Amino acid sequence: MDKPPSLKVKILITGGTSGLGLAMVRFFLQKGYEVVATGRNKISIPEYHDSFTFILADFSNLYQTSSVLKQLCETRRFDIVINNAGILSPPGFTQTADGLECTFQVNFLSHLLVNEIILKNSLPGRPIIIAEVVSPVYRIAEKDLGIPVSDKGYRPLKAYSNSKFQLALMCSYLPVKYPSAGFTCIGFNPGVFRSNIYRMQKKWFRIMYRIAAPFMRKPEKAAGRFYEVISKENLINGAIYRTGKKPGVIPRIESQASDRFLRECYEKIGHLL
Repeated sequence: MDKPPSLKVKILITGGTSGLGLAMVRFFLQKGYEVVATGRNKISIPEYHDSFTFILADFSNLYQTSSVLKQLCETRRFDIVINNAGILSPPGFTQTADGLECTFQVNFLSHLLVNEIILKNSLPGRPIIIAEVVSPVYRIAEKDLGIPVSDKGYRPLKAYSNSKFQLALMCSYLPVKYPSAGFTCIGFNPGVFRSNIYRMQKKWFRIMYRIAAPFMRKPEKAAGRFYEVISKENLINGAIYRTGKKPGVIPRIESQASDRFLRECYEKIGHLL
């Protein structure tokens, strides 16, 4: 994806203000990309003021997310979109102002909304890569593919792993809905790395995490691995990649359940597209 400076690759990174997202922002700026990052807390990178734009966006608010992305797409067309924003599920069932379970909305549904707005505003046939940042735990998701509506059966690990599996599902679905030769949608599994995603956890968890953090892989390493992935030729739609050196893995997804789930999701965001 390297181009001459006059043809800078334009990349959108959600959740680009800390952890892996910020590492990716800095990595791609150093590579000469034009980067737009979303986040809840403003950041500035003065040394790249000509190439970096910050957009305030809170994914726990669907209306604000929609408004921000529509406005952004009025002036920009992206070559790469990295859906990285996310939370580690809170210890108790938590609803957003939209009345949805917080993990489901922030980690998955808002990204579905973002992707739809970007694709609807993309020029036909224009090459674009959309990448979903999943997690190793997507493989242990319960895959019930239901929208959580109450605290019944809520468990933080279940909520988090299901949201990451739902992102994997989106990787397979969007290329079918938008069968453009130039559109590729993949997942990226960064493995375990150091971040501040624990911010909504209980005090004891935050303390334990800070103790373990120095022994974890730095997010810059994961950013480099992601670059390896998108530099590959012939990326496979729907595949989840860990590095650019190994082939992607396509998760097994039951079609009827996924179709029903996605219909329900579009009912939640249809009026915002």
